[in-house]
Amino acid sequence: MVGWLILAAVLQFAACAPTFQKGYKQYTRRDYASAIPIFERYQAHPKYAPAARFFLGKIQLANTRDLPGLLALDHELAAADTLFRQLSTKPAARLTRKFAVDTAAFLDLREQTQRWAVAGTRSRGTLPALDSLLGGMPRPLPGIRPEVAAARTNIVNAHLETTDYDTMTAILRRYIDAVLPENYGHTRRMDDDLWPAFLQKYSPCELDRFAGEHRHTFAGRDCWREEVRALLCAGHLPDLLGFHAKNRWTALEIVLLNAVAGLSSDSAVVAELTPTQQQHLHDLRTRTTLRHQLINGAAVRDTAATLEQVLAYIMRYAPRFSAYRLLEEGVQFFLNGRYYASAIALLEGARPYFPDTLPTGCNSDFDYQRRVKPGIDGKLTIIRRPDKTVTRRPLATLNTPTGDEYSPVVRSDGREIFFAGKNRPDNIAGTDVFTARWDNDKQDWGTPVLVRVFSGPGRYVPLSLTGDGLLLLLTVNDRLHTSRRTAADTPWSAPTPLPVTGIAVLGKGCLSADGNILLLEGAYSAGSATQAPDLDLFVSHRDPTTGVWSTPTALGADINTDGQDTAPFLLPDNRTLFYTSTGYPGLGQGDVFKSRRTRDGWTYWVYPENMGKELNDIYPHSGFTTVAPDGLRAWMSAEGELWVVEM
Repeated sequence: MVGWLILAAVLQFAACAPTFQKGYKQYTRRDYASAIPIFERYQAHPKYAPAARFFLGKIQLANTRDLPGLLALDHELAAADTLFRQLSTKPAARLTRKFAVDTAAFLDLREQTQRWAVAGTRSRGTLPALDSLLGGMPRPLPGIRPEVAAARTNIVNAHLETTDYDTMTAILRRYIDAVLPENYGHTRRMDDDLWPAFLQKYSPCELDRFAGEHRHTFAGRDCWREEVRALLCAGHLPDLLGFHAKNRWTALEIVLLNAVAGLSSDSAVVAELTPTQQQHLHDLRTRTTLRHQLINGAAVRDTAATLEQVLAYIMRYAPRFSAYRLLEEGVQFFLNGRYYASAIALLEGARPYFPDTLPTGCNSDFDYQRRVKPGIDGKLTIIRRPDKTVTRRPLATLNTPTGDEYSPVVRSDGREIFFAGKNRPDNIAGTDVFTARWDNDKQDWGTPVLVRVFSGPGRYVPLSLTGDGLLLLLTVNDRLHTSRRTAADTPWSAPTPLPVTGIAVLGKGCLSADGNILLLEGAYSAGSATQAPDLDLFVSHRDPTTGVWSTPTALGADINTDGQDTAPFLLPDNRTLFYTSTGYPGLGQGDVFKSRRTRDGWTYWVYPENMGKELNDIYPHSGFTTVAPDGLRAWMSAEGELWVVEM
């Protein structure tokens, strides 16, 4: 009896309910308000469900543009297509014949939906929107994949100027493969700036988060990370001092010292320290004051007293990184004042306190300590050499207080100079090229003027002039170009790309006096988004008849090292080379060297000569962009200013 009642109820519903065909008719008349309830009633129907969901999807797509709604619709359409594929042959054919619903129709509708989702993501242009798109649509349809890839590339490369930690992390961890090779410099900068960016947004107490996201960093590899993190979170000054006193090795020492400095501003907390702890804190404060004085050149002129203070900290706290940094800053202070005897005494006194052994059970993050003794020995060799008369002075008439000036290129007769300028009052946009003439009456450079053809949006940087001053080598947005003029007072032509190919990286270069030889920094491999290429020096020759440039060839092992060999300058004799290198012993992170070809080939060079303590220092050197034909005067840039060096 109950079964009959249920059957009767079903039959009564069937008799009263609108048919699917009626819903479809309302749909074709665009009476969607009437069609939607009917289609919704058939969403689970054994025969009409795929068609009902298809038409509901078409109606919904016409009114949906938000990304979550489009992604949800795409999933619903994929499920409806699956239902259609599961139908037996006859019901499926009937839906196709009567309502034009088949797999191809589902594919077309899904493509429309996915295309709108991609367009919306591109319009928003944010990494969270991209995350949502890729998370909600992990397998886009084949026809949409190029659009997704293009949106991914465009959005990622549009955010490479960011200083936000989370955005940097997203790019480095999830989207590094979308970074274009020409933008690798940005991601390499990100890799260096991760920790400062983290501290701008999060507390050092959240160190484990940073280490988990970036295991290759000093924090990720430190053997005492968890202990340091717990100390930072607890914020107890005596415990922080105690850990620093017993641990000489942690790479997180500077993080610890910053926390100590913050907590020690509370005089009540300091008053509760033991005498030993107070002496420890006094040492750290003395180091901070001393560093400030050394860096700003304000240390006491009694060099014996300064030497004593620096050595006192090193003897007590080496081989910690804070002691190593103080050593380098002390050496630089003495180099700046030409107190070479004090620099030698400091290096000799500090050397025994930096063992090249590693702590037991941890060898993950102590590269610098293995390099300290060889570095000290290399510095001592250079500083002990006989003094040279070298003077360096800024080009005051060309430098500006607010702008950055660099890459000075001087005509061989010394009468005309070109340089790159950024953020100057007379800049147009980006980095522009300026020029000035030598004023005989004033014995100084005249007022610089903008070179219009080398100015505007983008980055223009002069690199080299031929001997006659009529051919200029420059970079335009980091690519080598040349420009010509017919005489010294005539306009320059628009820059044209230099047709040199054959290696992956073509960096800064220098033309020979006749313009037929090009020395340049380059690399066979472009490196990666986080690893800079291994730059070496190459030579290319121009065929005087055809004008074709040869494939660059390396200068050989006498010049090129496992480090970075860059910034070449070739004297008019085509034999004397100045360049910078990090691969030979030096004072800093890239000294200027000089070498000379011994034979006609370009792989025969004498062992490079370090240009000495009067020119090099502990910092990276940008090299000479021009050297006078007699080799006794050179032009360079440092600290955003132009300088001339008399050798």
